[in-house]
Amino acid sequence: MPRRDGYDGFPIAVEGTAHAVPDVLYVHANGFCKELWRPIAGSVAARHPHTTWLSMDLRGHGESGRGSPPYQWHPLALDILAVVGSGTSGSVGVGHSMGAASLARAEILAPGTFRTLVLVEPILFPPPHGRANIPIADIAQHRRRVFPDRDAARLRFGSPGAFSTWVPEILDLYVDHGWGPGEEGWTIRCEPTVEADYYREGNNVDTWDRLAAIDTDVILMAGETSETHRGSYLADLVDQFPRANLVVVEGAGHLVPMEGPMTVAAMVADVL
Repeated sequence: MPRRDGYDGFPIAVEGTAHAVPDVLYVHANGFCKELWRPIAGSVAARHPHTTWLSMDLRGHGESGRGSPPYQWHPLALDILAVVGSGTSGSVGVGHSMGAASLARAEILAPGTFRTLVLVEPILFPPPHGRANIPIADIAQHRRRVFPDRDAARLRFGSPGAFSTWVPEILDLYVDHGWGPGEEGWTIRCEPTVEADYYREGNNVDTWDRLAAIDTDVILMAGETSETHRGSYLADLVDQFPRANLVVVEGAGHLVPMEGPMTVAAMVADVL
């Protein structure tokens, strides 16, 4: 398993074709893993075969180190800068939800690191800032940790519910890499306590207040049926960036990369 040093030497698991600075860096959402980007990265590479890419497991996720609470968002941006190299001016950053917010903060901390940002449903909150015990954190805290085996997990996630809108290939990648063999059975890799703490820390960072400092092109992608990015909030978010274009993905909710991966891939390929 390839690793790169994150902030302060923290072990960050990566995969992709880049040996140094990637042409595209993919960063996943809270509770997920780097492998979910494979269909998107593969589609982009088919159109641009000479480009390189990298995806990374955020700390506490997948095969990266777990660390310890509180699971704050600022170190995620520092990990991104350590992995991609700050001030590179050549990479396209593609992120979803918490990953998208972390990419935005990385560009704020080290201007010029990314030539374009594709931010899919970035979780960015206006002030007042602070740690909060929001409902989704309680849901995550009680998430199931173990299934008897891989087939039982796939059967459960393939049933009607939150995962029923996912492209099957990406659902398989989640079952195979967001989970894995453990002493008790097929075990989740992002511990529910970690995921929950990231949710509680989601507004305990001032990225929203500093978005005007991002002097690079930004593509904001939002799901048409999203419950998090809509109405006046979405309009206000677009206005925070000096140069942002909004793209609404028809038929998708918050989980755009899982529900409409080829739409995201087409956007990244067009940017390249």
